[in-house]
Amino acid sequence: MSENKYNILWHESLASTQTYLMDLDLSKLAEWTVIIAKNQTSGRGQNKNVWETEDCKNLCFSILLKPCFINIADQFILTQILSLGIYDFLSKYIQDVFIKWPNDIYVKKNKIAGILVNNKLQGEEFSFSICGIGLNVNQTSFFNAPNPTSMKIELGYDSSIEVLLCDLLDCIYNRYDRLKDSKVFDYKEDYMSKLLYNNKWAKYEYEGSLLDAKILDVNQYGHLILTKKDKTRFLADLKQLKFCH
Repeated sequence: MSENKYNILWHESLASTQTYLMDLDLSKLAEWTVIIAKNQTSGRGQNKNVWETEDCKNLCFSILLKPCFINIADQFILTQILSLGIYDFLSKYIQDVFIKWPNDIYVKKNKIAGILVNNKLQGEEFSFSICGIGLNVNQTSFFNAPNPTSMKIELGYDSSIEVLLCDLLDCIYNRYDRLKDSKVFDYKEDYMSKLLYNNKWAKYEYEGSLLDAKILDVNQYGHLILTKKDKTRFLADLKQLKFCH
């Protein structure tokens, strides 16, 4: 898909591309409108976290989608499809890429990208989805991020933000279009095969207690299904579970 198929709107500086897009009249914007900022000063992350980024060194953008073909109960599918698209893109350049539940992309055990999806519903249907994406590209120094990496750290050279944007959008579009045109393809199996710690014992903090557990599945609501050493299964959401690296 060529660049002119996307409605890409560049900005020198925004507090948050997602907030900016949400404040627009979305009914007048085409699907695949992309708001991107060369400098994002207050990027949003999961649980009100802030996405740390240096001026002109990373990809910080939000995409407007209109996924009316997705059932409201299956909203997490969109995060899964976005994750797979970013995985496809990064895997062209870097080895050992993983999806980290629920909305991050890792290289080995270091975070390189994050996703934040905000859905607007109208009755029983999707109205709009605003998908914020942050990808560390040319930044090498981080101050508050706990375990960051970037394409430059992994590859050893700078990359063109403009070129990477079009490539990344194409990878996301291909995943989204495949879901839209053929709901039968098994994105779930593909997603699970790329999930960090899937079917492996790892240490977690669950509701304040440390335990060893193994990821078995992710349900339609985005909750992890895990098993303990005693074979007890349990569900966990982001507020209950923390990965211990």
